[in-house]
Amino acid sequence: MKKVIGVAILLLTLTNTTMAKEKGFDLEREIAVNVSAEKLWDMVGPGFTDVYKWASNVDHSEGKGQSEFEGASCSERSCDVSVKGFSKINEKLYKYDAAKMNLAYEVNNGMPGFITKAQNDWTVVSLGENKSKLVMKAVFRSKGLMGSMMNGKMKKKMEETLTTVLNDAKVYAETGKISQAKAERVAKLQKKSKVAA
Repeated sequence: MKKVIGVAILLLTLTNTTMAKEKGFDLEREIAVNVSAEKLWDMVGPGFTDVYKWASNVDHSEGKGQSEFEGASCSERSCDVSVKGFSKINEKLYKYDAAKMNLAYEVNNGMPGFITKAQNDWTVVSLGENKSKLVMKAVFRSKGLMGSMMNGKMKKKMEETLTTVLNDAKVYAETGKISQAKAERVAKLQKKSKVAA
């Protein structure tokens, strides 16, 4: 009996320790784009609310709230997303600097309870005339047993998502047309809409 109690106390201690410590990861990805930094920034900075027009994982987005930052069109953005496990999220700008071509936002609604922080920082960097790059830095933190269990899957999914979004941005900025991934998503939504009608 003492052994059973000892094991139970050990398991409880391990569970509480796991729940108390935040786990997480930071990711940084970038892509070179054959347009000027100004053109790319115009798309992602002032065009913050229009991300649905080119990002394949965002079906709809709209801005809301008076902007706290000069040059930003809103303070928050709500998005209907096509990311497994999520459907609608809300993002709040916490940094926006047009001169530095940098913005950052955090998801403040729509994430599972075990996720304690989900942020993304976007910077446009000039690489010369008609050449720039888009740099994305994502920060994710989670808590509890569920957070520990899901951390690896979340990291893999976020790596895939960042790669897709960067490619979507490159194609749209360079051609004015949506990427293959976005075109496939639009077609899927249209088909779904016809079936429902």
